[in-house]
Amino acid sequence: MANADEIRAAAESVSGHPGPMLSAYLGVSAEDPENQERAYLLRLREAMERLGVPEGVRRRVRERLEGETHPGARTLAVFAGEDGLLEVYRLNLELPEGFRWGEPYTAPLLLALDAYEPYGAAVIDAERLRYFVVSPLSSGEAAHGYREVDLSPQTPGPRGKSDYDPVSRRSEANIHRYYNELGGIIREATFREGVRRLILAGPKERTAELLGNLPEDVRERVVGEEHVDLGAPEGELLERLEAARREAERRRQRRLLEEIRERGVRGLEPTLKALQEENRVHHLAVLWDLEGEVRWSDAEGLAVTDITAEKSPFSGEPTRVRPLLDALLELAASRGARVDLVRDGENARMLREELGGVAGLTRF
Repeated sequence: MANADEIRAAAESVSGHPGPMLSAYLGVSAEDPENQERAYLLRLREAMERLGVPEGVRRRVRERLEGETHPGARTLAVFAGEDGLLEVYRLNLELPEGFRWGEPYTAPLLLALDAYEPYGAAVIDAERLRYFVVSPLSSGEAAHGYREVDLSPQTPGPRGKSDYDPVSRRSEANIHRYYNELGGIIREATFREGVRRLILAGPKERTAELLGNLPEDVRERVVGEEHVDLGAPEGELLERLEAARREAERRRQRRLLEEIRERGVRGLEPTLKALQEENRVHHLAVLWDLEGEVRWSDAEGLAVTDITAEKSPFSGEPTRVRPLLDALLELAASRGARVDLVRDGENARMLREELGGVAGLTRF
Protein backbone atom coordinates (compact mmCIF):
# COMPACT_ATOMS: atom_id res chain seq x y z
CA MET A 1 0.00 0.00 0.00
CA ALA A 2 1.28 3.46 -0.87
CA ASN A 3 2.02 5.78 2.03
CA ALA A 4 0.60 9.26 2.55
CA ASP A 5 3.63 10.99 0.99
CA GLU A 6 3.34 8.87 -2.15
CA ILE A 7 -0.37 9.61 -2.42
CA ARG A 8 0.31 13.32 -1.91
CA ALA A 9 2.91 13.32 -4.68
CA ALA A 10 0.55 11.43 -7.00
CA ALA A 11 -2.32 13.82 -6.25
CA GLU A 12 -0.09 16.82 -6.95
CA SER A 13 0.81 15.18 -10.26
CA VAL A 14 -2.90 14.80 -11.05
CA SER A 15 -3.32 18.53 -10.30
CA GLY A 16 -1.03 19.32 -13.21
CA HIS A 17 -2.70 16.86 -15.57
CA PRO A 18 -4.51 18.53 -18.49
CA GLY A 19 -8.27 18.52 -18.07
CA PRO A 20 -11.06 18.01 -18.29
CA MET A 21 -11.25 15.13 -15.85
CA LEU A 22 -13.61 13.55 -13.36
CA SER A 23 -12.78 14.32 -9.72
CA ALA A 24 -15.02 12.32 -7.40
CA TYR A 25 -15.05 11.93 -3.62
CA LEU A 26 -17.33 9.01 -2.92
CA GLY A 27 -18.45 7.97 0.57
CA VAL A 28 -18.36 4.17 0.69
CA SER A 29 -18.27 3.40 4.43
CA ALA A 30 -20.12 0.19 5.26
CA GLU A 31 -21.20 1.87 8.52
CA ASP A 32 -23.29 4.43 6.62
CA PRO A 33 -26.88 3.19 6.14
CA GLU A 34 -27.05 5.18 2.88
CA ASN A 35 -24.53 2.73 1.43
CA GLN A 36 -26.64 -0.40 1.84
CA GLU A 37 -26.49 -2.62 -1.23
CA ARG A 38 -23.64 -0.44 -2.54
CA ALA A 39 -25.94 2.52 -3.17
CA TYR A 40 -22.84 4.69 -3.61
CA LEU A 41 -22.40 3.16 -7.09
CA LEU A 42 -25.81 4.52 -8.09
CA ARG A 43 -24.90 7.97 -6.75
CA LEU A 44 -21.68 7.89 -8.77
CA ARG A 45 -23.44 6.82 -11.99
CA GLU A 46 -26.09 9.51 -11.59
CA ALA A 47 -23.48 12.18 -10.88
CA MET A 48 -21.40 11.27 -13.93
CA GLU A 49 -24.49 11.41 -16.14
CA ARG A 50 -25.57 14.75 -14.67
CA LEU A 51 -22.11 16.24 -15.25
CA GLY A 52 -21.96 15.04 -18.83
CA VAL A 53 -18.88 12.87 -18.31
CA PRO A 54 -18.02 11.15 -21.63
CA GLU A 55 -19.24 7.58 -21.91
CA GLY A 56 -15.73 6.17 -22.27
CA VAL A 57 -14.64 7.68 -18.97
CA ARG A 58 -17.85 6.58 -17.25
CA ARG A 59 -17.41 3.02 -18.48
CA ARG A 60 -13.83 2.73 -17.22
CA VAL A 61 -14.76 4.10 -13.80
CA ARG A 62 -17.74 1.75 -13.52
CA GLU A 63 -15.68 -1.29 -14.53
CA ARG A 64 -13.03 -0.40 -11.97
CA LEU A 65 -15.41 0.04 -9.04
CA GLU A 66 -18.36 -2.23 -9.70
CA GLY A 67 -16.25 -5.38 -9.46
CA GLU A 68 -15.36 -4.60 -5.84
CA THR A 69 -17.82 -5.94 -3.31
CA HIS A 70 -16.02 -4.40 -0.33
CA PRO A 71 -14.04 -1.19 -1.00
CA GLY A 72 -12.38 -1.44 2.43
CA ALA A 73 -12.40 2.34 2.95
CA ARG A 74 -14.53 5.25 4.09
CA THR A 75 -13.93 7.44 1.05
CA LEU A 76 -12.77 6.77 -2.50
CA ALA A 77 -11.02 9.63 -4.28
CA VAL A 78 -11.34 8.98 -8.02
CA PHE A 79 -9.65 10.89 -10.84
CA ALA A 80 -10.32 9.92 -14.46
CA GLY A 81 -9.64 11.59 -17.80
CA GLU A 82 -10.33 10.99 -21.47
CA ASP A 83 -6.67 10.13 -22.11
CA GLY A 84 -6.89 6.93 -20.06
CA LEU A 85 -5.95 8.37 -16.65
CA LEU A 86 -7.69 6.52 -13.81
CA GLU A 87 -6.48 6.89 -10.23
CA VAL A 88 -8.38 5.57 -7.19
CA TYR A 89 -7.23 6.36 -3.65
CA ARG A 90 -8.77 4.52 -0.69
CA LEU A 91 -9.03 6.62 2.42
CA ASN A 92 -9.88 5.89 6.03
CA LEU A 93 -10.86 9.55 6.21
CA GLU A 94 -14.38 10.86 5.81
CA LEU A 95 -14.64 13.65 3.24
CA PRO A 96 -17.76 15.45 2.00
CA GLU A 97 -19.06 13.64 -1.06
CA GLY A 98 -18.68 15.61 -4.27
CA PHE A 99 -18.26 15.22 -8.02
CA ARG A 100 -16.65 17.54 -10.56
CA TRP A 101 -16.00 17.40 -14.32
CA GLY A 102 -13.43 19.93 -15.49
CA GLU A 103 -10.17 21.04 -13.92
CA PRO A 104 -8.61 18.53 -11.48
CA TYR A 105 -10.00 19.03 -7.98
CA THR A 106 -7.47 17.58 -5.54
CA ALA A 107 -7.70 20.18 -2.75
CA PRO A 108 -9.89 18.03 -0.42
CA LEU A 109 -7.52 15.07 -0.73
CA LEU A 110 -4.35 17.08 -0.19
CA LEU A 111 -5.83 19.02 2.73
CA ALA A 112 -7.04 15.80 4.39
CA LEU A 113 -3.59 14.22 4.13
CA ASP A 114 -1.85 17.35 5.39
CA ALA A 115 -4.21 17.77 8.34
CA TYR A 116 -4.22 14.13 9.39
CA GLU A 117 -2.40 13.46 12.66
CA PRO A 118 -1.51 9.76 12.95
CA TYR A 119 -3.06 7.92 15.89
CA GLY A 120 -1.53 4.99 17.72
CA ALA A 121 -3.00 2.58 20.26
CA ALA A 122 -0.93 0.69 22.84
CA VAL A 123 -2.87 -2.32 24.13
CA ILE A 124 -1.53 -4.05 27.24
CA ASP A 125 -2.60 -7.14 29.16
CA ALA A 126 -0.92 -9.58 31.53
CA GLU A 127 0.89 -11.31 28.69
CA ARG A 128 2.07 -8.78 26.17
CA LEU A 129 1.95 -5.38 24.58
CA ARG A 130 0.34 -4.75 21.20
CA TYR A 131 0.70 -1.54 19.22
CA PHE A 132 -1.61 -0.37 16.43
CA VAL A 133 -1.26 2.56 14.05
CA VAL A 134 -4.19 4.13 12.24
CA SER A 135 -3.40 5.16 8.69
CA PRO A 136 -5.32 7.77 6.65
CA LEU A 137 -5.04 5.31 3.76
CA SER A 138 -6.85 2.01 3.53
CA SER A 139 -5.43 -1.35 2.58
CA GLY A 140 -8.71 -3.15 3.21
CA GLU A 141 -6.82 -5.61 5.43
CA ALA A 142 -7.96 -4.43 8.86
CA ALA A 143 -11.00 -2.81 10.38
CA HIS A 144 -10.87 1.00 10.37
CA GLY A 145 -7.35 0.96 8.94
CA TYR A 146 -5.63 -0.30 12.10
CA ARG A 147 -2.26 -1.85 11.34
CA GLU A 148 -0.42 -3.80 14.03
CA VAL A 149 3.26 -2.97 14.51
CA ASP A 150 5.72 -5.75 15.25
CA LEU A 151 7.24 -5.12 18.69
CA SER A 152 9.11 -8.40 19.13
CA PRO A 153 11.00 -9.40 21.13
CA GLN A 154 9.09 -8.56 24.31
CA THR A 155 9.56 -9.32 27.96
CA PRO A 156 6.65 -11.26 29.61
CA GLY A 157 4.59 -8.98 31.81
CA PRO A 158 3.20 -9.27 35.34
CA ARG A 159 0.47 -11.89 35.15
CA GLY A 160 -1.79 -11.32 38.07
CA LYS A 161 -2.28 -10.32 41.67
CA SER A 162 0.41 -12.69 42.95
CA ASP A 163 2.97 -10.79 40.92
CA TYR A 164 2.39 -7.80 43.18
CA ASP A 165 3.15 -9.81 46.33
CA PRO A 166 6.55 -8.78 47.79
CA VAL A 167 7.59 -12.40 48.16
CA SER A 168 6.57 -13.40 44.62
CA ARG A 169 9.12 -14.10 41.93
CA ARG A 170 8.49 -10.64 40.48
CA SER A 171 9.14 -7.92 43.04
CA GLU A 172 7.74 -4.41 42.93
CA ALA A 173 11.09 -3.25 41.62
CA ASN A 174 10.89 -5.75 38.79
CA ILE A 175 7.36 -4.67 37.94
CA HIS A 176 8.48 -1.05 37.84
CA ARG A 177 11.38 -2.03 35.63
CA TYR A 178 8.98 -3.94 33.35
CA TYR A 179 6.74 -0.91 32.82
CA ASN A 180 9.77 1.25 32.20
CA GLU A 181 10.84 -1.21 29.50
CA LEU A 182 7.37 -1.08 27.97
CA GLY A 183 7.56 2.72 28.01
CA GLY A 184 10.80 2.54 26.03
CA ILE A 185 9.28 0.14 23.50
CA ILE A 186 6.21 2.36 23.08
CA ARG A 187 8.38 5.45 22.67
CA GLU A 188 10.44 3.82 19.94
CA ALA A 189 7.32 2.68 18.05
CA THR A 190 5.57 6.04 18.51
CA PHE A 191 8.41 8.07 17.05
CA ARG A 192 9.23 5.55 14.33
CA GLU A 193 5.62 5.53 13.11
CA GLY A 194 5.16 9.30 13.43
CA VAL A 195 2.28 8.92 15.90
CA ARG A 196 1.09 12.26 17.26
CA ARG A 197 -1.84 11.04 19.38
CA LEU A 198 -1.78 7.89 21.49
CA ILE A 199 -4.53 5.82 23.10
CA LEU A 200 -3.78 3.38 25.94
CA ALA A 201 -6.07 0.36 26.19
CA GLY A 202 -6.40 -2.63 28.50
CA PRO A 203 -7.42 -3.33 32.11
CA LYS A 204 -7.62 -0.12 34.11
CA GLU A 205 -4.81 -1.03 36.51
CA ARG A 206 -2.49 -1.85 33.61
CA THR A 207 -3.09 1.37 31.68
CA ALA A 208 -2.75 3.48 34.84
CA GLU A 209 0.57 1.85 35.71
CA LEU A 210 1.79 2.18 32.14
CA LEU A 211 0.78 5.86 31.90
CA GLY A 212 2.77 6.67 35.02
CA ASN A 213 5.90 5.10 33.58
CA LEU A 214 5.81 6.51 30.05
CA PRO A 215 8.57 8.94 29.04
CA GLU A 216 7.36 12.53 29.25
CA ASP A 217 7.56 13.10 25.49
CA VAL A 218 5.22 10.13 24.99
CA ARG A 219 2.91 10.82 27.94
CA GLU A 220 2.09 14.24 26.51
CA ARG A 221 0.76 12.53 23.37
CA VAL A 222 -1.74 10.34 25.25
CA VAL A 223 -5.25 11.53 24.44
CA GLY A 224 -7.32 8.78 26.01
CA GLU A 225 -7.54 5.53 27.94
CA GLU A 226 -9.90 2.76 26.93
CA HIS A 227 -10.68 -0.06 29.33
CA VAL A 228 -11.22 -3.08 27.11
CA ASP A 229 -11.79 -6.79 27.51
CA LEU A 230 -8.78 -8.29 25.79
CA GLY A 231 -10.57 -11.60 25.52
CA ALA A 232 -13.01 -10.01 23.07
CA PRO A 233 -12.81 -10.83 19.34
CA GLU A 234 -10.29 -8.82 17.34
CA GLY A 235 -12.96 -6.92 15.44
CA GLU A 236 -14.63 -5.82 18.67
CA LEU A 237 -11.28 -4.66 20.09
CA LEU A 238 -10.59 -2.53 17.03
CA GLU A 239 -14.09 -1.08 17.14
CA ARG A 240 -13.49 -0.01 20.75
CA LEU A 241 -10.19 1.59 19.77
CA GLU A 242 -11.90 3.41 16.91
CA ALA A 243 -14.62 4.68 19.26
CA ALA A 244 -11.89 6.01 21.56
CA ARG A 245 -10.14 7.69 18.62
CA ARG A 246 -13.35 9.37 17.48
CA GLU A 247 -14.02 10.66 20.99
CA ALA A 248 -10.48 12.06 21.17
CA GLU A 249 -11.06 13.80 17.82
CA ARG A 250 -14.34 15.25 19.11
CA ARG A 251 -12.56 16.70 22.14
CA ARG A 252 -9.75 18.08 19.95
CA GLN A 253 -12.25 19.84 17.68
CA ARG A 254 -14.05 21.23 20.72
CA ARG A 255 -10.83 22.76 22.02
CA LEU A 256 -10.17 24.25 18.58
CA LEU A 257 -13.60 25.89 18.44
CA GLU A 258 -13.25 27.26 21.95
CA GLU A 259 -9.88 28.77 21.05
CA ILE A 260 -11.35 30.31 17.89
CA ARG A 261 -14.22 31.75 19.95
CA GLU A 262 -11.71 33.32 22.31
CA ARG A 263 -9.19 34.81 19.87
CA GLY A 264 -10.03 33.93 16.26
CA VAL A 265 -12.24 35.21 13.46
CA ARG A 266 -15.79 34.04 12.85
CA GLY A 267 -18.38 34.34 10.12
CA LEU A 268 -17.89 34.14 6.36
CA GLU A 269 -16.90 37.72 5.50
CA PRO A 270 -14.33 38.29 8.30
CA THR A 271 -12.88 34.79 7.93
CA LEU A 272 -12.63 35.00 4.16
CA LYS A 273 -10.88 38.37 4.37
CA ALA A 274 -8.40 37.10 6.95
CA LEU A 275 -7.76 33.96 4.89
CA GLN A 276 -7.44 35.20 1.34
CA GLU A 277 -6.50 38.88 1.61
CA GLU A 278 -4.49 39.05 4.82
CA ASN A 279 -3.18 35.45 4.89
CA ARG A 280 -3.62 35.33 8.68
CA VAL A 281 -5.64 32.12 9.10
CA HIS A 282 -3.58 29.03 9.87
CA HIS A 283 -6.43 26.73 10.98
CA LEU A 284 -9.88 26.88 9.41
CA ALA A 285 -13.05 25.31 10.83
CA VAL A 286 -15.87 24.71 8.34
CA LEU A 287 -19.21 22.95 8.61
CA TRP A 288 -19.19 19.62 6.81
CA ASP A 289 -22.47 20.42 5.06
CA LEU A 290 -21.73 24.09 4.39
CA GLU A 291 -23.97 25.34 1.61
CA GLY A 292 -23.91 28.41 -0.59
CA GLU A 293 -22.01 29.76 -3.57
CA VAL A 294 -19.50 32.49 -4.27
CA ARG A 295 -18.03 34.04 -7.37
CA TRP A 296 -14.51 32.85 -8.18
CA SER A 297 -11.83 34.73 -10.08
CA ASP A 298 -9.48 32.32 -11.82
CA ALA A 299 -7.15 35.22 -12.64
CA GLU A 300 -6.28 35.80 -8.96
CA GLY A 301 -7.51 32.60 -7.35
CA LEU A 302 -9.80 34.63 -5.10
CA ALA A 303 -13.40 34.34 -3.94
CA VAL A 304 -15.98 37.15 -4.25
CA THR A 305 -18.96 36.93 -1.91
CA ASP A 306 -21.14 39.22 -4.08
CA ILE A 307 -22.85 36.54 -6.17
CA THR A 308 -23.92 39.16 -8.74
CA ALA A 309 -20.33 40.29 -9.45
CA GLU A 310 -19.58 38.94 -12.91
CA LYS A 311 -16.20 40.71 -12.87
CA SER A 312 -13.56 40.56 -10.15
CA PRO A 313 -13.31 43.69 -7.98
CA PHE A 314 -9.60 42.95 -7.72
CA SER A 315 -8.69 42.81 -11.42
CA GLY A 316 -11.81 43.31 -13.49
CA GLU A 317 -11.40 39.79 -14.92
CA PRO A 318 -14.48 37.55 -15.40
CA THR A 319 -15.70 35.42 -12.50
CA ARG A 320 -17.65 32.18 -12.33
CA VAL A 321 -20.03 30.69 -9.77
CA ARG A 322 -18.45 28.10 -7.48
CA PRO A 323 -19.62 26.16 -4.39
CA LEU A 324 -18.52 27.99 -1.25
CA LEU A 325 -16.98 24.88 0.33
CA ASP A 326 -14.86 24.24 -2.78
CA ALA A 327 -13.57 27.80 -2.75
CA LEU A 328 -12.66 27.68 0.94
CA LEU A 329 -10.78 24.41 0.56
CA GLU A 330 -8.78 25.72 -2.39
CA LEU A 331 -7.95 28.94 -0.59
CA ALA A 332 -6.83 27.01 2.49
CA ALA A 333 -4.65 24.71 0.38
CA SER A 334 -3.00 27.61 -1.45
CA ARG A 335 -2.24 29.44 1.81
CA GLY A 336 -1.06 26.50 3.88
CA ALA A 337 -3.97 26.59 6.32
CA ARG A 338 -5.14 23.43 8.03
CA VAL A 339 -8.86 22.61 7.73
CA ASP A 340 -11.20 20.88 10.15
CA LEU A 341 -14.53 19.80 8.68
CA VAL A 342 -16.98 19.70 11.59
CA ARG A 343 -19.78 17.22 11.04
CA ASP A 344 -21.95 16.20 13.98
CA GLY A 345 -23.23 16.94 17.43
CA GLU A 346 -22.46 19.78 19.78
CA ASN A 347 -19.35 20.87 17.86
CA ALA A 348 -21.35 21.41 14.69
CA ARG A 349 -24.03 23.28 16.64
CA MET A 350 -21.41 25.55 18.19
CA LEU A 351 -19.75 26.29 14.84
CA ARG A 352 -23.10 26.95 13.15
CA GLU A 353 -24.82 28.99 15.84
CA GLU A 354 -21.95 30.76 17.60
CA LEU A 355 -19.24 31.05 14.94
CA GLY A 356 -21.24 31.54 11.75
CA GLY A 357 -20.44 28.20 10.10
CA VAL A 358 -16.95 29.33 9.02
CA ALA A 359 -14.23 30.43 11.45
CA GLY A 360 -10.49 30.38 11.88
CA LEU A 361 -7.49 30.69 14.15
CA THR A 362 -5.21 33.51 13.11
CA ARG A 363 -1.44 33.88 13.21
CA PHE A 364 -1.69 37.39 14.64
